[in-house]
Amino acid sequence: MNIDKAIEEFMIYTKPYIAISDKCALKIDHTLRVVKLCEEIAKSLNFSDEEVNVAKMIGLLHDIGRFEQWKKYQTFNDLASADHAHLGVEILTANNYIRNYYTDSKYDNIVLSAIAFHNKYKLPNGLSEKEKLFSKIIRDADKLDILYLYTIGHININTEEQKMTDKIYSDLISGKEIRREDKRNKADNLSISLGFIFDINFKKSLEILKDENYLNKEIDIYINKTNNKEFISQLEEIRKTINNDIEKRLTYVREKV
Repeated sequence: MNIDKAIEEFMIYTKPYIAISDKCALKIDHTLRVVKLCEEIAKSLNFSDEEVNVAKMIGLLHDIGRFEQWKKYQTFNDLASADHAHLGVEILTANNYIRNYYTDSKYDNIVLSAIAFHNKYKLPNGLSEKEKLFSKIIRDADKLDILYLYTIGHININTEEQKMTDKIYSDLISGKEIRREDKRNKADNLSISLGFIFDINFKKSLEILKDENYLNKEIDIYINKTNNKEFISQLEEIRKTINNDIEKRLTYVREKV
């Protein structure tokens, strides 16, 4: 796989969308950062050069459906429009467009399944070990960059002075990732990204999360934007749960090694 040529094709494909909205330009920036994160994670797993390139290719193509999504619906909200992962698979398979990015079809099942499931609550049963592995890499990389975007203020934050609903708060304290369909208010919506920690798969991902302090920074932003004492109390308890989870899993990985 020639990643540089693939990036050139990606830039050609996305160029018309930039004229539609600067939000599409932000998605390009997100994509290129995710490519680098996929590379970091793959190298930490001692992948071959070829396997690293497969991971980077998945990172490059994982959000290719976002651009048509915005063009058709003027939103990146999947629930209000279309599943951008499925849309991406449709774009890549239509007229065999995926061959514009790489030539060897032996990688197609890995690449397309990782794209299809990168945004799902859980991976489905029935995937091969390779499909699961590469799917977990893109899921980690995508979540890490989304958390980065929260910390630099690129994602709108509005709590409307609400606290989290009981189910959402209980799920987070119990160490569960949040289902989008369970959210009921703005505070619930914010909680989705806090729950990412419970579906982070690799030591390298955890190290990046801890070193960059993304989740604590995000919680601090929420606290500074609300006067709701109940919401602040919820956030501080969630902070304890999240930090304990990171330390516990990093310690387990070190001891295991």
